[in-house]
Amino acid sequence: MENEQKYPGLFSPIDIGRVRLKNRLVHASITTCFTRNGGVSDSLLNYCASRAAGGAAAIILEPTNMHAGQTDPRRPDVFNGGNRDALKRLVEAVERQDCRLLGQIQDSGRGRRESGRNDAAIGASPLPDDLSWTVPHALSTGEIRQLVEEFTKSCDLLREAGFAGVEISAGHGHLFHQFMSSWSNQRDDEYGGDVTGRTLFTRELIKSIRSECGTGFVIGVKLPGDDGVKGSIDIDEAHRIAMAVAATGEVDYWTFCRGTHADTLFEHVPDAHGERTPYAREIAALRQAAPTIPTGALGYITDPNEAERVLNDGTADLVMLGRSLITDPGWGRKAEQGREAEIRYCVSCNTCWRTIIETGRLECDNNPRVGKLDETDWWPALAKKRKKIVIVGAGIAGMEAAWVAGARGHEVTVLGKGREVGGKTRLHAGLPGGENLSSIYDYQLLAANRGEVTLEMGMEADIAAIQAYAPDVVVLATGSRMGWPDFLPQAYREDGFFPDLRQLVADFSHRARRESGRIVIYDKDHTEMTYAAAEFFAGIFDEVVLITPRERIASDVSLINRQGIYRRLFQKRVRIITSSEPCSDSALDEGRLAIANIYNLDRSEINDIAALTYATARVPNDQLSYPLRARGLDVRVIGDCYAPRSVLAATREGHALGNAL
Repeated sequence: MENEQKYPGLFSPIDIGRVRLKNRLVHASITTCFTRNGGVSDSLLNYCASRAAGGAAAIILEPTNMHAGQTDPRRPDVFNGGNRDALKRLVEAVERQDCRLLGQIQDSGRGRRESGRNDAAIGASPLPDDLSWTVPHALSTGEIRQLVEEFTKSCDLLREAGFAGVEISAGHGHLFHQFMSSWSNQRDDEYGGDVTGRTLFTRELIKSIRSECGTGFVIGVKLPGDDGVKGSIDIDEAHRIAMAVAATGEVDYWTFCRGTHADTLFEHVPDAHGERTPYAREIAALRQAAPTIPTGALGYITDPNEAERVLNDGTADLVMLGRSLITDPGWGRKAEQGREAEIRYCVSCNTCWRTIIETGRLECDNNPRVGKLDETDWWPALAKKRKKIVIVGAGIAGMEAAWVAGARGHEVTVLGKGREVGGKTRLHAGLPGGENLSSIYDYQLLAANRGEVTLEMGMEADIAAIQAYAPDVVVLATGSRMGWPDFLPQAYREDGFFPDLRQLVADFSHRARRESGRIVIYDKDHTEMTYAAAEFFAGIFDEVVLITPRERIASDVSLINRQGIYRRLFQKRVRIITSSEPCSDSALDEGRLAIANIYNLDRSEINDIAALTYATARVPNDQLSYPLRARGLDVRVIGDCYAPRSVLAATREGHALGNAL
């Protein structure tokens, strides 16, 4: 078959231990937080079943409660045995699609990503976590051996439920990683000291699981690569660790990752600001510690061609996708059938990571259906009654509503102000690290064409133009605009002398020349586009100065993305001034801006300003709402036009409305 010739490596079978996989596509472990009471929820069942139906050969389940000290109600419980029947149903749903289900052993130890400290943390030594400064209880030798027993008991319960195996998460700064690192392990007993001692906990667990669960039970391990912390684990130390773990002779597959609970946490889930497949070289090198162990490649792999390449060049034997399969559970099926254009590609924005940590449930910017029934290759059913729908605005909220409504059989017309769909998201996609955002509106346009949506682009829709379509429903998805900053006189607003950040990016997007002087960005927005624009302008002006009244920048960005933002801005020598406001009496016509600290009112001045712009709280572009309703039209408002928020809110609301119409 043609598609088999295109990705012959990816869709060839492989034996992992004594378990055969139909292809090389493995869903890496991802926490969903679909569980609230330690059970196996319908959403988790739907999630796993959809990825199995979408072509994955194996799914590594999210971390579960596997020892007596793990009582998080957001994790499915294994240790206490109450979920035996539910776990069996989960296995059956996956196995029905010729897909294997594996568990994961993971404990964060002293590591903490949420705010505050973890009072129940355990670890190798009483040393602070590099992020939260949590100091753990140092496990005694007896407690370590008790953990091995309890983890092993839970593995046997998984085996009884039909799980094909288990993965030990010994990377990413988790508990086993902390034992392996001389930075976090300063013990003087058999579990400390040299590599042999620091890997003993993991090696004893591997041997115990094998003894209890038998040779047919897959044991995988995720090991650290270079974790980026001085005095911890570099590539040479990672190789020595791999050799020690491989020497057990009981590892059926392994993979390697970067980052830890420190300033390198952002390398845990690499985004579009770096190279593709950034772990590949390290994985290829580290697997040489035991070349016969099947090796998984992971880390910012979004495209089937990337997957095929890491298999063909000897980097790996398996491709382990996390975020890509969150975004499209049918990624494998579509790639195998030659339907790559229909894949909803991962934006690599890490919204999923943020929602897990901050809102308590996995969500995705480019997949509003995560965890719903029949998620794989979903296409809506036809509506009972066909309606004429006019959608004003061709940004991602409007386009999401348009394609879903069109697929349901409605007569949908989109009136777009720009020449192309995507709105402000398209502008962001042209900035550093934003390129993957294009996959949102690219998919929407493809689906809209399939749903026979009519696009009328390059027009400023007014009331008369909308009424001419005699619509049953009008959807306003006209976005928002930056609010005018208080420190700038209204006279400047009228003559357009100080454009907002979006407009200035658009103005400079076609310029290739350098500009002398400084650009000042007043930041009361704190979202990613502001800092992508700062990076963009760092390549144009002599200096970029960011001013914000908050105590830090990027407050509305996830921790891992904020780390990356700070690193890139500091590397580009962007000057960041916090807790300060520009003064209204500045001599702007002379290129001078006075600023004052918001707490003590101390003033300073920035000179040689070539450009001044602002990213402020946004104002909805909802001017058409009242007059349209006054004329008796059924008006729905979505996205930033309803209230300025996020990409996630835009696609979620557009999707929900398209289904409701």
